[in-house]
Amino acid sequence: MRFVICYDISNPKVWRKVYKILKLYGIRTQFSVFETTLPEKTVKEIVQETEKVLEEGDKVFAFYVKDHREIIRIGGEDLLKNNVF
Repeated sequence: MRFVICYDISNPKVWRKVYKILKLYGIRTQFSVFETTLPEKTVKEIVQETEKVLEEGDKVFAFYVKDHREIIRIGGEDLLKNNVF
């Protein structure tokens, strides 16, 4: 299953911790956005892991993309097209 995971974190130390977690599972496509192809259960576990380091006001979102053709991409390439993850 393909997911887009994004986050809004103000503290650079917390941002870095979340970044390190997510880079193990996906490809960074923007400053605070990752794309990944993983089972839903694994994505839920990743979100739970990030929750442990978040501070008040921080947000993490995981969006399921039913069909990769639903992603409109301007510039760059689809880094997951070869199912890297």
